Amino acid sequence: MNRLEELKNVLKIQTSSYDQWRMFAYLIRYITKFNNISYYTDNGNLYITKGSADFYPCVVAHMDTVHPIVEDLSLLTVNENITGFNNVTMTQTGVGGDDKVGIFIALQCLNHFDNIKLVFFRDEEVGCEGSYLAELDFFKNVNFVLQCDRRGNSDFIINAGSTELSSKEFQNDVITVIKKYGYSFNNGMMTDVMALKEIGLPVAAANISCGYYNPHMENEYVNVPDVMNCLDMVIDIIINFGDKYYYHVKPVYTSKYKKDTYDYLKNGYDAIEEYYLGDLEPDHYKKAYYCKNCLTYEYKSSLHNDLCDYCMSFETQETNYLL
Repeated sequence: MNRLEELKNVLKIQTSSYDQWRMFAYLIRYITKFNNISYYTDNGNLYITKGSADFYPCVVAHMDTVHPIVEDLSLLTVNENITGFNNVTMTQTGVGGDDKVGIFIALQCLNHFDNIKLVFFRDEEVGCEGSYLAELDFFKNVNFVLQCDRRGNSDFIINAGSTELSSKEFQNDVITVIKKYGYSFNNGMMTDVMALKEIGLPVAAANISCGYYNPHMENEYVNVPDVMNCLDMVIDIIINFGDKYYYHVKPVYTSKYKKDTYDYLKNGYDAIEEYYLGDLEPDHYKKAYYCKNCLTYEYKSSLHNDLCDYCMSFETQETNYLL
């Protein structure tokens, strides 16, 4: 099966936050065709190791989308763009490229490399619930972590929500590769690699634009050439640097709880009240803005003209996010 058909197979699978079992089942069926695979689940996340090595590159993605499950979904291709179509209402609907494209890229890396680790997180769209409860022991022998969960085709995110994701050494190494594919360093917003860094991921990470557009909207679409360009770049990075360890630890706040924080997380960020740095208990917050139109959090001190960066809507409300 060629890359395009595999991309379409992933895009056809409908998921939503708290309702991603279809994707989970697809992933289990997909990975068990390999003989040299081991995997386990923890807190609803799926952890995969292929091959045997002292250290591995790692690619992560999340299984949920923001789009509701519809009765009859089909894919509609216009030129080289793929979107979703609701055959019952005869209207366009989001295809869930955020983050099904990331899942597709992770699975292609699984095909391509003999030694690699993958993680598929649950419920990223409702506050990175799965990744905040990640099993950090899994990452002890990982060289770096890549996630493809960014709109567009040119951002290589090294700082997300004021959280530094990677070291200068990592950035200096990958810059020659990413420029070849039309990418440049940029700042981004919350996703799983940010959550991993906040709970103590000890290596460099990045989030990467992967060819989906208008995320969280009914007119979301996926551009196939941009997806494949991102995939080729990720493979190129792993080929060149996959065996090099990029230590990167910043002093960040982590949750006191762990496996039993689920009830706090599912109630939103305002419910997460106790974080710590060593023995320190900070009580200061930074402001965030929540868009009721496209369900997006924006983590910054102010929102220009109260507009949402994703959908340009004025349907935003101020909230707090613990720094």
